[in-house]
Amino acid sequence: MAVSTIKAILVTVCVSIALGACISSNPEWLQPTGRAASVPGQPEPEFTQYVHDSRENIRQILDDLRFKSGQSPYLGGYTSEETAIMRGPFQWPEKDSDMCWDTSKGGGKGFLLIHGLTDSPYLMRSISDSLRKAYPCALIRAVLLPGHGTVAGDSLKMKHEDWMRITDYGVRSFQKIDQIHDLYLVGFSTGTALAIRHMKEGQSTNKIKGLILVSTAVKAKTKLAWAATILRFVKDWANKYDEKDAARYESFSMNAGAEFYELTKGLVDSKYALEGPVLMAVSADDDTIDAREARKFFCDLTTAKRRALIWYKTKYTKEDQSLASCKDIATVEFDSPELNYKGTPYRFANFAHTALSMSPGDKHYGINGKYRNCKFYEDKDDSDGYEKCQKGSDETIFSENNIATLKDKNGKKLQYDYWRRGTFNPDYDRLEKSILCFTNNECQLESVLNLSK
Repeated sequence: MAVSTIKAILVTVCVSIALGACISSNPEWLQPTGRAASVPGQPEPEFTQYVHDSRENIRQILDDLRFKSGQSPYLGGYTSEETAIMRGPFQWPEKDSDMCWDTSKGGGKGFLLIHGLTDSPYLMRSISDSLRKAYPCALIRAVLLPGHGTVAGDSLKMKHEDWMRITDYGVRSFQKIDQIHDLYLVGFSTGTALAIRHMKEGQSTNKIKGLILVSTAVKAKTKLAWAATILRFVKDWANKYDEKDAARYESFSMNAGAEFYELTKGLVDSKYALEGPVLMAVSADDDTIDAREARKFFCDLTTAKRRALIWYKTKYTKEDQSLASCKDIATVEFDSPELNYKGTPYRFANFAHTALSMSPGDKHYGINGKYRNCKFYEDKDDSDGYEKCQKGSDETIFSENNIATLKDKNGKKLQYDYWRRGTFNPDYDRLEKSILCFTNNECQLESVLNLSK
């Protein structure tokens, strides 16, 4: 059957779906605001001004649409100002006048942090904190992808070309500073695709000394990702939620999926091969991106001597004999679901896509954080299950979405009462050490990672 025929069938089916969906109206925060985060106009503002303006725009929209009742809609009870700071772009040091250039403390290093789809710069906060402690004189900047940070309704109109333009803006902001000699692009999920494309299509790359790609997104996991480019014209939402996460959108629009597909289309082609240093971290159980393709990208399309892939798995990860194999891969496998973080015991099944960039100590997403991802129960309209998932018990577990299929090597199924999608990385300390070593040319990656030969 021709692709055009398949598309025609899809459109016919989806029209009826869309007509049914139109019967119920969406709340204001699931509609475009007309004030979405965007790319700064000309003349381009200084980065600190961009940070201020972006946060103020987010705060105003949240006050107008989410805080009308005077009550916080978010788990954790955050104010609109606190939420705007979490979701908005940021810089460290916050003031340009506080920059220092002591090379023994990281002076001359720059880090551009690029978040993922429906996320916000908050998903880069743990990495930013790690870099700040190691390099107190480095300059760290995180951009906000257009269409993000405000309310989920703004994702209905966002375009991946604007995400590429804001990445260009972020890189240019470092290019203007003569004292910055070593710039690293640090991407999470969709941010990794933007970093890769910038290296081949961006306006300035001469200062870039390496890429750090966490939950590397060169291709979506679902083979039907292309269908979102059609479905978005007849159906707005793939999933709708009550939007209780102060750090990111929970609802997922068809347009978001379509723009991700357009961004990553062809990214596994040889023309996107990376000649410079690369550090990647990927979960074998990732339910969002195609982990197999990410691993193949590393083996086939990264050519620098200074490279490494951290490949996360657990005793429940299904073995895959078709995985690409090459040197410079550090396989990290967790054998027990019973873990402990600084005296707090918890249960952990496998590494979720949403978890790799965050520390277990994070105040929002960490083991004792204010937010628990219990969207599985919200999807089922199971309010009792949702509340029990939020509260948790000794049997509650953190996992990727594939939890129902998990079995150990003896075929024994994983036991639990309620599960939460992972929001933090139990192995964050190793990731942190790897990032700090990678960004220090005097450090050999073999000193912190057991790399395959």
